[in-house]
Amino acid sequence: MGETQNKCPHCRAETAQVAITCEACKFPIAGTEKEKAIFIGQQTMNISKVVSAGEVVKKTQIILYIVAGFKALSAFLVYYNFNSVIDAVFYLVIALILAVFSYLLPKKPVVFILSSLAVILGYYLLLFLVNPRLLYSGVLWKFATVMALLYALYTVVESQKLKKKFNL
Repeated sequence: MGETQNKCPHCRAETAQVAITCEACKFPIAGTEKEKAIFIGQQTMNISKVVSAGEVVKKTQIILYIVAGFKALSAFLVYYNFNSVIDAVFYLVIALILAVFSYLLPKKPVVFILSSLAVILGYYLLLFLVNPRLLYSGVLWKFATVMALLYALYTVVESQKLKKKFNL
């Protein structure tokens, strides 16, 4: 005869009657009350980190929309001041790409944060190759944008690890 099944008190997954920990969520079924309380506290912190990552994604989406807006504004200013259609189209293409990545960001955060970072760093590299002085113009804004994207990437990756590890 097979083992009788019980449910984990934490995640309600089916567990063997003799299980020490839940296979699904790692809850210490046979643990002391202190171990169970520590587990629940850690799960609460992990869930908070996952929720926080969702908020970071929303803020990153706003940052990318702002950067896209500034690139669209740059297109207008370049065309207005220098009558350079090619440069204006270049800035509009970057603005459009970043706006689309921002829109799609909640669906696949890691992919679109990395893609946005690649576009922005590629743009900065192109600025440097054209004229190294252009890279230093607005360096704090550029640094803040890159750091915000790197922080968002780190937060999302850590959140995904927690989701996978603890079945959240």
